[in-house]
Amino acid sequence: PLLPPMVTLQILGGRKEKIRPGDVLGALTADAGYTREQIGKINVTEFTTFVAVNRDIALEAMQKLNAGKVKGKSVKVRLL
Repeated sequence: PLLPPMVTLQILGGRKEKIRPGDVLGALTADAGYTREQIGKINVTEFTTFVAVNRDIALEAMQKLNAGKVKGKSVKVRLL
């Protein structure tokens, strides 16, 4: 079966926690060590943030974000 190249991660934290797309990108590139080509669109809503990442790094990125911090705060991340 055909599978899309990207999957979506949901981060519990959005505008109310003052999270911006650059903060999520920084957590994934600087802290977790991924390249910007492996990360797709970042959509920040009021209470949650959605991030598209390559399918092959999705589980590892989810674990690194759960263990690390975004903008100095611990966040919960799940795979959609």
